[in-house]
Formats: sequence, C-alpha cells, structure tokens
Amino acid sequence: MAFTVELECPGTRENKITIKSDLDLNVGGLNDLSNSGTCPIFVGALDAAGVVTNDVSITPGDFLDHFQPQPEAVSIYAVCDKTCNGTAILNYDDPDLTA
Repeated sequence: MAFTVELECPGTRENKITIKSDLDLNVGGLNDLSNSGTCPIFVGALDAAGVVTNDVSITPGDFLDHFQPQPEAVSIYAVCDKTCNGTAILNYDDPDLTA
C-alpha cells in the first residue's frame, strides 16, 4: 500500500515523523522509497531506548528499493535534513499493509 508524507523542514529530533511503530508485528520494512521534495530525507530505525540502529539518506529525486530496520528496532522514522529549508516529501510502500 503506497503512502506519501510531507516532513517539516528543517528537520529536528522533535519534528521527525514515526512511520511504523509496531515492528514486533510488522517486520517487512519499507519498499519503493522516493523523495519528491527539494531537501534530503533521512529514514531510520530506533531501538527501545530511542537510539538509531540504522538509517539511510534519500536525496531529492532519488529512489531506494527497500529499507530494512535492524532486528532490535522498534520503530521507523523519517525526518528532513537539519540544514534545508525547502520541502521534504517521502513516498513509500508498506509491505505489511495490504488492502
């Protein structure tokens, strides 16, 4: 199922958006990630203590086939680059959600 989310720029820890918070049940990660904004986007995973387990940067116009969080991750987040004042629009597919 495809989704689009617009992120606030510049990005901060406080304005990151949680995309998936139930990774104990939904383990498929994210597919077909793209950035249709003007700012870089960071997509990452957090463990129960709020520590980043892994992350990727998606530049404007870029495409990433798949993002898989580490096994200890409990959530996936997205945030705009902290130095950019443009737009950050993340498009993605959640393989765990089917119609």
